[in-house]
Amino acid sequence: MSVSDRPVEVWRLPEEEWKAGRRALTWTVGPDGELAVLVVPEQYVAPAGSWPYARLPFDGEVVVHGPQGEWRMPLTGAGVSPDLLALLPGGRVLLAGRRADEQADGWERNGQVFGPDGRLTRELQLGDDVVALTTDRDGRIWLVFGDEGNYGDNPLGRCGLVGLDTAGRIVWRPDFKDLGDHPLEGLAAATEGRRAWLAWYGDSSHLTGIDPAEARPVVMRLPARQPVGFAIAGDRAVFLQPGGELIRCERESRKGWREVRRERVGVLGDLDRERAYGRDGVLWFRSGNGWFRVEV
Repeated sequence: MSVSDRPVEVWRLPEEEWKAGRRALTWTVGPDGELAVLVVPEQYVAPAGSWPYARLPFDGEVVVHGPQGEWRMPLTGAGVSPDLLALLPGGRVLLAGRRADEQADGWERNGQVFGPDGRLTRELQLGDDVVALTTDRDGRIWLVFGDEGNYGDNPLGRCGLVGLDTAGRIVWRPDFKDLGDHPLEGLAAATEGRRAWLAWYGDSSHLTGIDPAEARPVVMRLPARQPVGFAIAGDRAVFLQPGGELIRCERESRKGWREVRRERVGVLGDLDRERAYGRDGVLWFRSGNGWFRVEV
């Protein structure tokens, strides 16, 4: 599938599904550029402004649009709020709720992994106040947390940024001396090859790149204060602002970026201001019932 430096529509929820009462609740992009959208019958959708976003438990369907075409995977008995979605190796799907309560027997498991047949195979504790989540080709789960996670009691959330394996074990956590600041609020996540990029802010805005083969992360300043999402390819990057503006940048040093130009996304519909995903230099975002991508 070709890409462009102007936004290109990739997929749209078919009108007949909308008329039949099916709604797209959450979405993601897999490590190989597969767009995945969680679609559920309207009967499970919670009223606007309420949380969880769906009446639990719920059944749904993950529609995957990839280089090999489109396929659908059922989900049966999902028991966490469909806040975040991710793809894992082996045709598995991770559904994650942003929040987790501390219970008598430990922290609530706010992550559920479903096999290719749509059946629940594993439950995970993913920390509290998850703001952004992405996965890489090796199945690692990368998360950034909000202020209630960073300064709460959950041990994962207090890491600020963290990498887990598919069993929920920590494979990377930051040394705050390397970060040069203490995370207050997570923003977005992207991948570039083996590297996971996590955007966050403390006293100022930061971009942290983690390659499991390297001893220390790459730490850079973030040219956009609170981007919805971003994508990086070598010395070029693009950041999506909540107001629908694309900020294109070039790397000017090991520590930062130089803004090259700004432009509007120029697509119809209400922009999803909660998430956008960067995969190997391609930024994916949602506006209305359409999903788009743009190259850095």
